[in-house]
Amino acid sequence: MKIKICGLTSVEEAGYLNEVHADYAGFVLYFPKSKRNIDLETAKHIMAALDTSIKKTAVVVSPDRKQIEAICDAGFDYIQIHGTLSDEVFEHITIPIVRAFNVSNMDEVEKLSNDEKVAGFLFDAAEPGSGSVFDWTRIPKTMCGNKMIFLAGGLTPENVARAVETVMPDCVDVSSGVENDSGFGKDPDKIRAFAASVRKAADIRNR
Repeated sequence: MKIKICGLTSVEEAGYLNEVHADYAGFVLYFPKSKRNIDLETAKHIMAALDTSIKKTAVVVSPDRKQIEAICDAGFDYIQIHGTLSDEVFEHITIPIVRAFNVSNMDEVEKLSNDEKVAGFLFDAAEPGSGSVFDWTRIPKTMCGNKMIFLAGGLTPENVARAVETVMPDCVDVSSGVENDSGFGKDPDKIRAFAASVRKAADIRNR
């Protein structure tokens, strides 16, 4: 069971991920509506502080070709795409794609399930980044082929064990659930608790 901590905004937070041996780190780019939005240079500084084993993921919404090219040249391992994805933009992506879907729009899942450029599907709440839990039974696992399944949307140290048991995804993705009570920046204690809950639940499931 892999762990992805999304929405990093500082080098200090990279240390929190290194401590718990997270598998993926997410960086929100080109989306000023998000309080977690950072510029590409800031993302590069944070990535440099992460253990090399942690996969770096650029998180974007309806990106254009110029943004895609900048991301693909910046050293990210994956690109996670929310919103729309045009054929032109898709063709120019040179790193593995994690295609994000919310509960109201899963039309592309079957279409992309056999595409080699797509590494996985991320399933999120109707409003990504809202911290809301959605109906996990709506995830179309049978349509995902052999793609990795990432589960996001309102996960916390308190409910992630139930998510692991219910959905059995390949990776759980958290952002708001491990933030400070102020809503800004990551809380190292919550990250530790989240990782411990995931690994305990995964160990029980695999017995």
